[in-house]
Amino acid sequence: MLRLDPFAGPGFASLEALAKAVDDVDLPVGLVELVRLRCSQLNGCTYCTRLHRGAAVAAGETRDVASWRTDPAFTGSERAVLALAEAVTLVHDGHVPDAVLDAAIRAVGEVRVQQVVWVATVVNAHNRLAISARLT
Repeated sequence: MLRLDPFAGPGFASLEALAKAVDDVDLPVGLVELVRLRCSQLNGCTYCTRLHRGAAVAAGETRDVASWRTDPAFTGSERAVLALAEAVTLVHDGHVPDAVLDAAIRAVGEVRVQQVVWVATVVNAHNRLAISARLT
């Protein structure tokens, strides 16, 4: 089976530069890693799921992000952020619902919502590269 090298080509360097820019967000590192982890889970990217689970643990996270809807350990703000990240990841189902976007803005503000959208967008791009290159 032919494998693609996701690290080759001019696009990867640009994506990595974007990823570094997105790292400078006004959100807790653990929450950012949970966003990346949840997006990776939804996309079925085992490579990125392993990577971001490890990063989340390194940031002190012990919660199971797959149960964010029902686990009382997640705050309302964290739930709003994770709902937004899921909606961005599953955008092929339609637009990000207004109710999800509005709830996230109420919970964390417009600037942080924009940051969450960028974090989710960048990890989704990485997921697609890893999946296309059969790293997962």
